[in-house]
Amino acid sequence: MCKDIQNTDKTTGELRDIELSDRARRPGNDWWAISLKRKWARILLLTVSGLLYTAAFPPLNLGFLGWVAIIPLFLMVRHRTVGQAWIDGFIWGYAWALTSFFWLREIELFIPFAIAGILALFHAFWAASVPFFNRYIFVPAEVQLQGEDAERDFYSTEKRNMWKQCALVFALASWWCVLEWSRNWIGTGFPWNPLAVTQWKTVPMLQLCEFTGINGLSFLLLFFNVSLALSFENWKNIFVRRRYERPLPFLISFTGLMLWVFIGSSSAIRHDRSSEKVRADISVVQANIPQCRIATDEQARFALDEYISLSQLAVLAKPDLVIWPETAVPIPFSVAGEFGLEYRSRLGQIITRSKIPFLIGTIDFGKVYGPIFKADDVPLYNSAILLDPEGNIVDSYNKIHLVPWGEYTPWGNLVPVWVKKKFDMGRNLTPGTRYTLFNLGGKVRACVNICFEDVFPEIARNCALSGANLLIIISNDAWYPTSSEPEQHLAHAVFRAVETRRPIVRAGNNSGTCVIGPNGAIIDSLGERTDEKTGKSYPDPMEKKKGFANFSVQVSVNPPLTFYSKYGNVFIYACILICIAATVYCLVCWHEKKQKLLTAFEKK
Repeated sequence: MCKDIQNTDKTTGELRDIELSDRARRPGNDWWAISLKRKWARILLLTVSGLLYTAAFPPLNLGFLGWVAIIPLFLMVRHRTVGQAWIDGFIWGYAWALTSFFWLREIELFIPFAIAGILALFHAFWAASVPFFNRYIFVPAEVQLQGEDAERDFYSTEKRNMWKQCALVFALASWWCVLEWSRNWIGTGFPWNPLAVTQWKTVPMLQLCEFTGINGLSFLLLFFNVSLALSFENWKNIFVRRRYERPLPFLISFTGLMLWVFIGSSSAIRHDRSSEKVRADISVVQANIPQCRIATDEQARFALDEYISLSQLAVLAKPDLVIWPETAVPIPFSVAGEFGLEYRSRLGQIITRSKIPFLIGTIDFGKVYGPIFKADDVPLYNSAILLDPEGNIVDSYNKIHLVPWGEYTPWGNLVPVWVKKKFDMGRNLTPGTRYTLFNLGGKVRACVNICFEDVFPEIARNCALSGANLLIIISNDAWYPTSSEPEQHLAHAVFRAVETRRPIVRAGNNSGTCVIGPNGAIIDSLGERTDEKTGKSYPDPMEKKKGFANFSVQVSVNPPLTFYSKYGNVFIYACILICIAATVYCLVCWHEKKQKLLTAFEKK
């Protein structure tokens, strides 16, 4: 036997030698093997837990997992160091992001692996906050000074302060929401698949988002996860130690859940009865055309033929408006040349004969004032153009929030040419600057979101502030024909309807063509499915089919602005204040612990 290392006795504070046998020091001994197995088991458990979180989102849509999927991560990192918790959170977040965003493989195979590393950082920083907030909010300084074993004993043997538990849950739920919200604007912004999206099909859970925005539902879900995890200790004490402790955080979360559903549902009913309504009959065309980076003349003519032939049938129903999806025909509407003339002529003939206005998604050129020296001097927009019953352009909306790499190259001057040729779409569009209000007649005023814009709550909010009583989303998800992207994309749109309490007409090229009510329910769609047991038909917006749909949409003439539309991210600002207050409190506790430790050394 030999003396290898020294350790401090926790009771006496004296250094004592720990003896290791020769066998223990040999490589490959049982101790190292067990340790390695534990590490891999932990990684596996974190990965499986992250995959459970993925299952709560489309396409599996196991929404109930949104109420419990964070519990394993919380329990695994609660007693770790901040650094260890950060690594655990990164592993968990990477497993979720890689599988949840694996549809990006349809652009380039490496993209989901790269973007997962970025998105995992957000969960890593949340996981790192768990032991930090837990230790300094919940555990007294005297217990912390006694070491990790004393801290662990504290949770099972000491009567805990339930109000501090509540403070811990509020801090963690707020920090989660702040991190999710930061994804709206960090980099180019990518607020895709926040926790709340797991409930997109549970209409009663959506309703209070008119006050808090989508982040409020994420807060409630995270609060429930953590409070349920903390209540496990209460239940263990009841059944094992015969000591009752009221699980206050869980009771608060359960009560909040009931109030959320009751208040939100009451508000939805109140908005539904709040003003005069008019009916808008709208036909939406979905040609289900595959996409390519740069369309040939033959592909562009095929797209035009498909949309013209379907539109000729759609106008027979005498709708108030016909909508084409985003970039329905893959050439600019105002392009010169023979094919451009054919495009405008054929569409104009349908419009002038039917006397029905069209709203079409297209690439469009902007106006140029002054000499043109090169092609890049002409602004190019992803636009929605309204054509009146005479075929004249009434107004247009130019997409404000462009898709990086798909519609422009971020930091384009710094990116090598070969990278642009390999990964971008070969175009550099110009962002719009104006939220256009289209007057569709009959007291219907519409604003348009183009594709990726509907995942940003602020854009729909600005549409409501502009005076819109109807939201129109035109999209083209045919770039992802075999993945979950179209359904995940649609899931975000239901929150925009609830946040603004405006109905949404959504037009997709290959799927997602539907009507979303002001309560977030999908009330009509181009596709439908039949229940085998009851024989009843239900809207199925994800059916990939060619056709058109005639929607009858009830639109409130002068709907009131929701709290979220009026005041924006007030809820998030409250979360930020909670995080700041919790951090300051923890720093004060850390300073107190430091002073007690220094005092103890001075006495010795």
